[in-house]
Amino acid sequence: MVWRVKRALRTPRPAAAAVFGVGAGVLLAASLAIAATSITKQISGIVSIRAGQTRTLSVPYPDALEYGNARYSGRAVVLAPKPGAKGRSPSLKKVKILYAESVLGDSSFEVRARNTNNSGTAAVRLEVIATTVEPLPHS
Repeated sequence: MVWRVKRALRTPRPAAAAVFGVGAGVLLAASLAIAATSITKQISGIVSIRAGQTRTLSVPYPDALEYGNARYSGRAVVLAPKPGAKGRSPSLKKVKILYAESVLGDSSFEVRARNTNNSGTAAVRLEVIATTVEPLPHS
């Protein structure tokens, strides 16, 4: 007598199902991470300040007040004179930031600085950077 063994239909193996489930979970997590990212935008402005002078520079925030969930910040950086500038080398430590704050209803970042170096020194440069961080999705 000959016995014939019928083969059962192939069903997905547990290991293959687990790999599919993990792959789907990674894809879902990646799509959520992309959706939860944020966009950072910056605008900067530079002004030179001669010895003994006080200057004010106002830089608008990118997309100012356009989105309710955006965060705004700003910073000021004192830079050395351009190469070849006339005068002695100034001390960057003698440049005083008098104030740095948001102005105009939080739509701009303004910095006022005074260069207390002695006359005859080269002008220093002040860079003001206004930054907007917009979490996605926008609300």
